[in-house]
Amino acid sequence: MQTQGTSSKGSTWGLAILFAVLVGGMRESVEGMLVGALLGGSLAQVMHLRNRANKLDEQIRSLQTSLVSRERKTPPPIEPTELQAAAQRIHTPDPLAPGQAEQFAPAAAVPKVEQIPSSQALPFKPPPAPSPPRVPPQPSALDKLIAALTAWIKGGNPLARIGIVVLFFGGAFLAKYAAENSLFPIELRFVAIALGALALLVIGWRLRERRAVYAQLLQGGGIAGLYLTVFAATTLSRLLPFGLALGLLIAIAVCAAILAVAQNAVSLAVIATAGGFLAPVMLASGSNNHVGLFTYYAVLNLGVFTVAWFRTWRSLNVLGFVFTFTITGLWRATGYAPSDLFTADAFLLLFFLMYVAVSILNCIRQPPDLKGYVSGSLVFGLPVVAFTLHATLVSTIEYGLAWSALALGAFYLALAWGLFLTRRATLHLLVEAFAALGVIFASLAIPLAFDTRTTAAMWAVEGAGLLWLGVRQNRRLARAFATLLQLAAGLGYLSGVGHLHAAQAILNGAYLGTLLLAVSGIVSGYWLFGNAQREANYERGAHTAFALWGVAWLLFGGLQEIDRFADAVQLGAALAYVATIGVGLLLLSTRLQWRFPSQVALYLPALSMLSALMYALDYAHPFAQGGGAGWLILMAGHYWILRRFDAMDSNEASCRWLHAIACWVLALVMAWEANWQIEFVASGVWPQLPWGLMPAVLLAWLSRQRLLPPWPLAKFADVYRIRGGIPLAMSVVAWIVFINLTSDGDSRWLPYLPLINPLDVSVALCGTALALWWTSLTQEQRQVVWPMDLKGLLASAAALTFLWLNAALLRSLHHNWGTPLDITSMAHCTLVQTSLSVFWGMIGFAAMTLAARNQWRHVWIVGGVLMGIVVAKLFLVDLSSIGTLARITSFLSVGVLLLVTGYLAPLPPRRSAHIEGGL
Repeated sequence: MQTQGTSSKGSTWGLAILFAVLVGGMRESVEGMLVGALLGGSLAQVMHLRNRANKLDEQIRSLQTSLVSRERKTPPPIEPTELQAAAQRIHTPDPLAPGQAEQFAPAAAVPKVEQIPSSQALPFKPPPAPSPPRVPPQPSALDKLIAALTAWIKGGNPLARIGIVVLFFGGAFLAKYAAENSLFPIELRFVAIALGALALLVIGWRLRERRAVYAQLLQGGGIAGLYLTVFAATTLSRLLPFGLALGLLIAIAVCAAILAVAQNAVSLAVIATAGGFLAPVMLASGSNNHVGLFTYYAVLNLGVFTVAWFRTWRSLNVLGFVFTFTITGLWRATGYAPSDLFTADAFLLLFFLMYVAVSILNCIRQPPDLKGYVSGSLVFGLPVVAFTLHATLVSTIEYGLAWSALALGAFYLALAWGLFLTRRATLHLLVEAFAALGVIFASLAIPLAFDTRTTAAMWAVEGAGLLWLGVRQNRRLARAFATLLQLAAGLGYLSGVGHLHAAQAILNGAYLGTLLLAVSGIVSGYWLFGNAQREANYERGAHTAFALWGVAWLLFGGLQEIDRFADAVQLGAALAYVATIGVGLLLLSTRLQWRFPSQVALYLPALSMLSALMYALDYAHPFAQGGGAGWLILMAGHYWILRRFDAMDSNEASCRWLHAIACWVLALVMAWEANWQIEFVASGVWPQLPWGLMPAVLLAWLSRQRLLPPWPLAKFADVYRIRGGIPLAMSVVAWIVFINLTSDGDSRWLPYLPLINPLDVSVALCGTALALWWTSLTQEQRQVVWPMDLKGLLASAAALTFLWLNAALLRSLHHNWGTPLDITSMAHCTLVQTSLSVFWGMIGFAAMTLAARNQWRHVWIVGGVLMGIVVAKLFLVDLSSIGTLARITSFLSVGVLLLVTGYLAPLPPRRSAHIEGGL
């Protein structure tokens, strides 16, 4: 504890002095020194507290690990009686005293066994299952950086380390002050600084065996002082020629590398390198001699590379990387001119190649940990930083960024291939990292050079190829990146879809882009389907998503092309195109033994039918824009696909429903087109007739005892008669009700004859088709169609017939005697009311007479109810609303009918009715 407290105080005072010198030197005031001291002291306290928290966390984790290992080393299972006895003989160790947690060892968990009688044994309770150790959170990059700084200051001799930093800054300030005030001859100043640096270097070398850490600090300070002297004498005072200065700097860098490697002293290398990089910053004169600056940095980086050849000191590598590109970026922001493009870019390329070589040397010396802060900075941070700086230089050159990205991607791919051929195990992860960087930068070159269509197409193809590689090598990361690449390709294409223009059909960038997107998606789905045994949990269903993605792009591109170049036959061409895609997907599925495309092909025509019907609403009829041929091709393709599924012995219930859907759509399309065609040649009731006749004709065809053709009607007779026939019958019934309630039956150029006119004949034909369809059904099929009592069905048929006959009577009165057809006028029309009374009476009389002869009690009751309604109508309506003569006629007619009915049709006795036999 005393040692820790002393170290904490030493760090606090050391950082306070260091920050006081730095801030005071920059501000050149006492206030600056005070502020710096406060900042340094505060930072030291924060680092001290953070260090203490980390140590406590490590102690807790160590204790947890010890406890877990103790619980895992339990004795092997023994017999129950012996286990119970042994449980009493275990000597429980004393609790740990405070401060002894670090001395706790798993060996202390061995139980002490004592001999006691087995009769005193207690029931044995098995020990609880050990809980898994808690994985501590990984420290952030900032935490690592602060920890490294703290460790460097506190390690070895902190006072000496702080002192060498202060001495370096003091020498730099002295050199600058002396140069500005001309206190001594310029040569003498630099000789003095150089002698001081050499003195530090010699003293450090002599102390290397007795006090190694202290000696390394002195040597590092001496190396930094030599860097400072040569750079200042060359750039500030022009005392040394450029060639000689370059040679001296190389010699200093080589000497520093030799000293660091010989003594295995990373601190010496870090101090010397940091001092070398800081020298130009401390001696900045505003001359903007970037060639001299970057040449100097190239020499320093050569020293870093030399050290990396012998030692794997990643801290030194990252230090050089950060200094080099940070100062380069600052110069780019403040001192760059367009005339400096060539030299600046050449030095940037040189720095980039140096640190790529350094990252390779690290992996050769030991396996890389690319998830760590240091290696990640070099391997992944280097290309990002270097390309960003390069982009700021060449952004004004046409296609400069595109060619640069392509060159960088090709460089990384070639480098990955070359390293792969070495077959070194330590380079395996680095090869993957370089290959990924090559793919990323090559992909980046595409949008920088081309428009959105070409970019999307090339990204899609690249994504498909990368996915194939990921499947072949079982690389999940490659497959994930390929998926994102194809998704980005699709989004990129859609982002520019409003600006698509093409002068030639098919052979244009717009359609070919969607075609490549589609093919890439489909082949990617197939490759993932073949990789199903090795797929990850999150990849389940990915092959389905890719296949749908590809088909969607295939449809989108083709329909867009039809819209641009086939506007006159757009609907027909679209239907034919969809049918072709469906057939092609089924053939592809059969060829590849891949089931999912066949499922898409199965449902695609049916979905396109519904879409086409909605689209045709804007054009009044389904055969518009070449739709006649399109519907024919689509139906042919649909039934061909169903036939192939039937040949494959597919028992899918959906296939049966698809047969029925085709039947419904065929009736709807025929009725709709006939309605539209008749409107051009006739008016009145004629255009309305196909809506009922077309479903009735199809229903009558399904009522044949021997259905033709043998496939699909005869083979799927149940499907067409039940699933297909029920909606057709319902539509016929609905049409009968609607047409009788809304139409006046005007046949225009034909004279209107009661019941022998186009409307009534059509209704009769529809009723006949309904009757034929019902009689063609078996008893089981009738139970499916009408599961309730057949009396209800008979009542519904009677009500429908009653509606039709009444409507026919009213239409006859309207066309022959001019009676109105609106409800209000008919209620006060004498002829209409009289006719209805007599007509209803005749219907009631006929129903009661027929029921009496066949002993149909229920039918007789219905007829009697109708006669009662007629009588009530006579007294409640006709008595006050019609004329005298009409009233007399109504009363006399109904009275006669009642008398005759009472004589000829008495109420049948109560017994089992024969309605079902009559049906």
